[in-house]
Amino acid sequence: MGRSGAERQAEGDERLRVERETTDEAIDAERLRADVATEMGRTHHQASAKSSAELLSQEQESHQKTKATLTTREEFLAIVSHDLRNPLNNISMAAQNLLEEPNDVKELASSINRSTGEMLGLIQDLLDVERIAVGKLTLHIEQHDVNEIIKQAVEQLQGAAASKGVTLEAEPQDVCGYVVCDRSRVRQVLSNLIGNAIKFTPAKGQICVSCRRTGPEGEKVQISVSDTGEGIAPEKIETIFERFSQIHNQDRRGIGLGLYIAKMMVEEHPGRIWVESKLGEGSTFHFTLPLRSGAIHEAKPQ
Repeated sequence: MGRSGAERQAEGDERLRVERETTDEAIDAERLRADVATEMGRTHHQASAKSSAELLSQEQESHQKTKATLTTREEFLAIVSHDLRNPLNNISMAAQNLLEEPNDVKELASSINRSTGEMLGLIQDLLDVERIAVGKLTLHIEQHDVNEIIKQAVEQLQGAAASKGVTLEAEPQDVCGYVVCDRSRVRQVLSNLIGNAIKFTPAKGQICVSCRRTGPEGEKVQISVSDTGEGIAPEKIETIFERFSQIHNQDRRGIGLGLYIAKMMVEEHPGRIWVESKLGEGSTFHFTLPLRSGAIHEAKPQ
């Protein structure tokens, strides 16, 4: 018996409904795939853009660092060549005068000796800065009498002070005793501080090196280098121990490494270094060294 028209109509409607649902599912699936692909593309683009931005930022930062390094290196080389040229010129002139048989040979020999010492000191500073930069600054720790270290450092620079008409003296104290330290490095710190004081102290000025016990239980030794020089401007005190701190000064007497090296060496012991100064009233540099447990021996009276 044949189907009625209503049945055929219902069958057709059902077929269209199934086809429509299938088509809608296919469309939804395709739309979902498209959305996923679009989102992935957007994410990739954002990541790529971020990566490119970060790469650009890194390249710009690297460029600035390279530019700063090259600038600093150029200035550094200019300073080193200048500071080496001065003692070399002095040596050359003194040697020329010796060839002409001057009356005061001793004075010329002293000049040559001082200039040679300046050059050797500069070379030592350069080597120490490199050691500090690569973490290879080593200390040879033993027990030493602080008074003896001060005495030797002062004697070493008596000639340089006298040539400028500056009085340099030591005021050691027996109570300072023995300290555990690298003797040569502490002498180098003192030489840098005393040498700095000599540069900035006018004729008839005075420089004094002293020491005393400090700390809540006297567990440290504080060594001080005082001068009657021109003093340090307040804005310079915060940066005085930085590398090349004098590099942009018009009145640049020194390469600007001595105080930086002194700070690094004092802190390695470990200790602390600082300065007190007023313009026109001189300066006093202080640094401390620890008297470690089991290493304290009172200095015997001479």
